[in-house]
Amino acid sequence: MHSRRTHLALSLILTTAAVALSSAVVFAAKPPPPPPKNATAVDLLLAPGTPPCTELTEVTGIYQDGLGTYQYGKWINGSFMFHPPACAEGREVFALLPSEATSQMTPGEFGTCSGSSLNTPMLIIPSLLNAPTGVVDQAGDASGVRYSFHIDSDGDGFFETPANIIWHAGIHLTRTELTNPNRTVYQLTTELTSNYAEVRNAGVSLGTFCVPLRLTVTRLK
Repeated sequence: MHSRRTHLALSLILTTAAVALSSAVVFAAKPPPPPPKNATAVDLLLAPGTPPCTELTEVTGIYQDGLGTYQYGKWINGSFMFHPPACAEGREVFALLPSEATSQMTPGEFGTCSGSSLNTPMLIIPSLLNAPTGVVDQAGDASGVRYSFHIDSDGDGFFETPANIIWHAGIHLTRTELTNPNRTVYQLTTELTSNYAEVRNAGVSLGTFCVPLRLTVTRLK
C-alpha cells in the first residue's frame, strides 16, 4: 500500500512538472506584439571600412551604432523627423566629419544620443511623405535635408553648442509600396546626388565637406 501511494505521489509530481514545462515552452514561444499602426522604423548605413570620397583618407558620414533598426521616426506636416533614442537605452547615431571640418568646430564631445533637451540629434527630410522616386528636397529649399546635433563645449556633461550638417543638393529617393504588411519603404542616398554637405557650427558656416548619408525609412500603414 505504501509503495502504491509513493508511486501515485511521484506520478502526480511528474505530471505537474510536465504541465509546468509545457506552459513555460508555450510562453517562451509567444511571438512579440506587432508594431503599432503607422509605426515608422529607420535603418542607417553602417560605417564602411574605406573613405567614401576620393580626396579623403578617413571615413566620414552619418552612421548607425550597429545595434539594428531604430523605432524613432515621426511625421510632421509630411516631413520626416528622426529622433535618436535616449542615451540610457544604449543607442547612438554617429556623425563622422572630416578633420578639415572638426578642426574648425568648437572643441568638445559630439552628442550622439538624446540625453537632454540640448543633446538631441535630429535628421529632418522635408516633404518626404508623398515624395515620388527621384530627388527629394531640391536645391533652393532653404531648409535642406538637415542633421542637427550639439557639442559639449566645456566638458560639463551638457551639450550646449549647436551644429548642423545640411545637404542642399538633395538626396535621391527610391520609394516602394509593399503589402503584407502594407508599408511604404523609402530608400535614400546621397551617392546618386552629392555626398557633400554644408557644416555649420554655432550658426557659422564652415564650408562644404564629404558627409554621405544613406538610410531606409519604413512606414507601416
